[in-house]
Amino acid sequence: MLLSEDDVALFARVSGDRNALHCSPDHARRTPFGRTVAHGVLAVLATLDEQAADDGAGATAVEADFGNPVFPGVRYRSEALGEARTEARTGLGYRLLDGDRTCLTVRVRPGTPPDLDPLPVPQDRSAPRHGIEDLPPGTAVSGGYGPEGTDALRGRFPAAARLLGQTPLACLLWSSYVAGMRLPGENCLLGRVALRFLPVAARGPARLSYSARVVHTDRRFGLVSIVGQITADGAVVAEAEIEAMVRTPAPPATSAALGEHLSPSTRLRGASAVVVGGSRGLGAALSLALASQGAEVFVGHRDTLPPALRAEAEGLPGQLHSVPGDAADPRWSTELRSSVEREHGRLGFLVCSAAPPLRTLGLAATDLERMDAFLTGSLRLVSAPMSGLLPLLEPGRGRCLVISSAALDEPPRDWPHYVAAKSAVEGLVRWAARHRPGVAFHLARPGMLRTEQTNSPGARETAGPVEPVAARLVRQLLEPAPADGVPHLIGEEELVGPVPAGRT
Repeated sequence: MLLSEDDVALFARVSGDRNALHCSPDHARRTPFGRTVAHGVLAVLATLDEQAADDGAGATAVEADFGNPVFPGVRYRSEALGEARTEARTGLGYRLLDGDRTCLTVRVRPGTPPDLDPLPVPQDRSAPRHGIEDLPPGTAVSGGYGPEGTDALRGRFPAAARLLGQTPLACLLWSSYVAGMRLPGENCLLGRVALRFLPVAARGPARLSYSARVVHTDRRFGLVSIVGQITADGAVVAEAEIEAMVRTPAPPATSAALGEHLSPSTRLRGASAVVVGGSRGLGAALSLALASQGAEVFVGHRDTLPPALRAEAEGLPGQLHSVPGDAADPRWSTELRSSVEREHGRLGFLVCSAAPPLRTLGLAATDLERMDAFLTGSLRLVSAPMSGLLPLLEPGRGRCLVISSAALDEPPRDWPHYVAAKSAVEGLVRWAARHRPGVAFHLARPGMLRTEQTNSPGARETAGPVEPVAARLVRQLLEPAPADGVPHLIGEEELVGPVPAGRT
């Protein structure tokens, strides 16, 4: 099964679910996924279309559970669940797989659904940014609903449309719309949808109305449970249960939190630093930490330097300078080299903190193409800046700090690509330390940190803040340089715990 960006755009237009995670590449790039994600209900339709018999008779119930994201442009495998075709109680069952990982399961109970032709209704084009604290039990929304241009969607997924029937298809589209655009809204990650369709006497064109309300929230894990009804002329057409996770953005690095571990000073006044991947997460904290010691910091980033980061740097002894572009492209470091040479003559520090978005992968044949892309992307985000900027470090025995990971000590099951990439990066740094004696190299292996890269409910329970780690790393950069030919390895145990604020 393969979805395209055009499929995502079609589904967004017909369903009204224009959630930014699906439709805005700039927004999606700032999430843990790193790119736009296909709608969960769109993936359900594609799975049903690939697996369902061509003589669909309609559905009286649909249940879908979502476990892993589905991305446009990536090929997945669908299959029927064991003996699902003969299970009268639960109906037809299918699942979508990414290697050996389940992305979704869906069950359809065949029967005679309501025979209505929902009339199109204009929908909201922007979604509220609710946090879990904004969604106590009893929070409710209501309105009218009708998908627009369903003929195009039915033409794209004809077997799925016939299997479901006209009214169940509209109600399934509604579940995506109400979760992604109304309740919970922009921060929604859909977890489960269950729809039960009720017989009604009415037939033909009808205006649908809906109501939905929160019945339970779990603030610890950001989970919300919603029940809803869809009606036509006062008669209940469908009853719905929706479960979703409300995504909480990772907290940005702040100079105040950094100041608890590293006091501002002018020790690096006149020094210049480049931080690749310096606009978010640990990279942003390192940018602030170097500026707090008086350095002129050139912050490498893909899009726009966050205004919040600029605000955090105001009042620090040093300054941040925006350097947008793709650091994996050698032209980025070549242009930056000219600028640094012209303004400072040489470079004091190069920090490589960028990495591609981290997604779950395995070691199946279907994973190898994405693994290769991740390995190449990870290595280029270090090798390209080093190739262009290491010569600027040599005149003053500057420092090169490369961020690796404690995952090399305890390799996670679903991160073989990440472990392989960090191993390759460390190998490159060891080579550079041997053959670039004019530069002092540091390798850091921090543990799980509270960043967008690892922003999940489980990680939020165990991940640590970025500021103490950044403070300790900058303090290491202020210590005497390591011996020639050997990079200084800074392990996880050296990067945890408080740093006395008065020590610089």
